[in-house]
Amino acid sequence: MIKFYKLIIIFFFLVACGYQPIFYGKKINFKIGDIKYDKNNKIDSKIYNILNKYNNLENKNNIFDLEITSIKNKIVTSKDGRGDPKNFRLGIEVNLKIIKNDKLIYSKNINKSHDYENSSKKFELKKYENLITENFIDKISEEIIIYILSLED
Repeated sequence: MIKFYKLIIIFFFLVACGYQPIFYGKKINFKIGDIKYDKNNKIDSKIYNILNKYNNLENKNNIFDLEITSIKNKIVTSKDGRGDPKNFRLGIEVNLKIIKNDKLIYSKNINKSHDYENSSKKFELKKYENLITENFIDKISEEIIIYILSLED
């Protein structure tokens, strides 16, 4: 019976915590027009696919064009006694330009990096690197949308 009451109390705390998604209740009052990116760059293409959702909105007043270029770096940050890589740093740098009415209104470099240890299981290491990259792409895309939302206020 005590476990039941504990579960009910925990449930009420979780329900009443006030969590809301970032864009919940936020009216999207802009449209992303043309997005220029390198179609051969996987990171640029994935960012384009996320931001392209905002291309079909019906707003005709706030139309922003974007230029996106990105670079992915993987460097060895330390080596063991035999000279084999011990730690890596995976970084993504995105150069963003926001254009409105053929005028550059914002230019920024967005950098994300993560340090991690090497693994003898190369398949698992590659999966982990891909997961890090996907998380960075999601965070960068979200940061771009949040900045565009702040431009219209």
